[in-house]
Amino acid sequence: MLKHRNRLLAAAFVLAAPAVLALAGAAGAGTHSQARPWPVLQVNHPAPAGAKPRPVGVAPLRVPNPGVYAAQKGAADAAAARRVGQAAPSAPAPLAPALLRNWAGVRDTTAAPSDSTGAIGTTRYIELVNSKAAIYSRTSNTPTASGPLLQLTGCVTTNCASDDVFDGQVIWDPGTNRFFYTTMNTVSSSANYLDFGFSTTATPTLSASSWCRYSLGFGSTLPDYPKLGDTKDFMLIGINKFAGNTFTGSAITWISKPPPGSSCPTTISKFGVTGNLKNANGTAAFTPVPANQTDSSSTGRAVARPASIPSGGATFLTLFKVTKAATGTATIPTTGTSVPVTAYKVPAMAPQPGTSFKLDTLDTRPTQAVSAVDPAHGGVTALWTQHTVFGGAGAQVRWYEINPATRTLIQQGTVTSSTLYNFNAAISPDRRVNGTTKKYGRDMVISVNQSSASVLPRIKAASKIGANPISGLTQVAASTAPDTGGDCIALGFCRWGDYAGASPDPAAPTSATAGQVWGSSMLSAAGGSSTSSGWTTRNFAIRP
Repeated sequence: MLKHRNRLLAAAFVLAAPAVLALAGAAGAGTHSQARPWPVLQVNHPAPAGAKPRPVGVAPLRVPNPGVYAAQKGAADAAAARRVGQAAPSAPAPLAPALLRNWAGVRDTTAAPSDSTGAIGTTRYIELVNSKAAIYSRTSNTPTASGPLLQLTGCVTTNCASDDVFDGQVIWDPGTNRFFYTTMNTVSSSANYLDFGFSTTATPTLSASSWCRYSLGFGSTLPDYPKLGDTKDFMLIGINKFAGNTFTGSAITWISKPPPGSSCPTTISKFGVTGNLKNANGTAAFTPVPANQTDSSSTGRAVARPASIPSGGATFLTLFKVTKAATGTATIPTTGTSVPVTAYKVPAMAPQPGTSFKLDTLDTRPTQAVSAVDPAHGGVTALWTQHTVFGGAGAQVRWYEINPATRTLIQQGTVTSSTLYNFNAAISPDRRVNGTTKKYGRDMVISVNQSSASVLPRIKAASKIGANPISGLTQVAASTAPDTGGDCIALGFCRWGDYAGASPDPAAPTSATAGQVWGSSMLSAAGGSSTSSGWTTRNFAIRP
């Protein structure tokens, strides 16, 4: 069956019991949260020199109903096969975005998929993959620091031998001038954690003094597919909960942001997790993605899809509102509100030339979100998000700008082709917020992967300026070989993504006509084998 993440080497599970510090917390705080024995918060140990993540076996792409998902994926593949040779749609307006930076990113031959993402700050760009981290200056293609992801996150166990960190997320917070991160950390089937933390300055390295490192323990519950966002007051981490391979619900974990200064707090004043999230019709929600908040506000949002996709397609996304209570805890109603959208279905797998292995295009879940003021639409704080759905040659990218206050679409669009599969996208507005300087925000950049039976996977990007149509696609980089890595061999298809990164530049020049968006995405690479992955990554900066 499908897998969410694949370590290509196997090892035994070893459980080490870490010391849990007496940190303050409110596991059930907020009028709409439910008390439970987790999460349990602790400070992580710095990773010793030479520490590497613990490799594990193949894990499935975790979905609410694997049987239904397999049938939907098969139906999408069959429908895509019937579309071959259909007429192409008319070309979009040729308003090409400007590619300002473009360089090769990090590769890890021991893991798949890449889980590549990144975030731009005022002086640094951070790229995370499974299971490595790299920190770059704004002007150099050579990392100022790079190494195992454990150097960023630290370790739950004393010597890191049982820590397995993956599914990294990183954002820049203009309000605190820090980077924030989260990852999963699976020590054993009964010891699952969310690692999280923040940089002590705007110019971190991977040294122990550069990061404040913590963990939330969830016991035997796996907090799968963590997605990181924030408000003025809280870090927000959306999770899908699994007991083994059984979906038990989705939730949002919240953690109070650190006070000013560069020291690491010995206590986290407030933290907690919601009960199971529901759509407005009472059904289960899936994959809550909190927005990375560009303009500081005590009101935040997360977007999710329904856990069940009907045969005719789902017709809404669900929003969850986050506010701060008088007690300092987060209030997050567990029943969200609906945003009506055009029906969407599970996309087909994407082919690639030179091999029969197809690329996984996921299951319509949103994969990232950014919120920012949009001066072209009355100064509303809009939420931008995207997902891959069925359409075009078999997979296309649907994007949205949502007004959360009215639960309506400000605008939407589709990146599609009758001959090319489009998938694994990331979107961001060009909003610039740096201290009291705030500018731009009406324009956006979106990146996608494309492939077909005759075109190797490539990264392309489009932009949209104000009320103009979305531009044509500009090529960022192309693969030089098909993906034939160990995940492809083990599963019969290749895991891809599971997401890409896009973030607005807080230090874009103020003299330009638009801001800038920085991104990270995945390509296939030569050298894939039963013991090696077949991917690499690319980082880039684009002006709409």
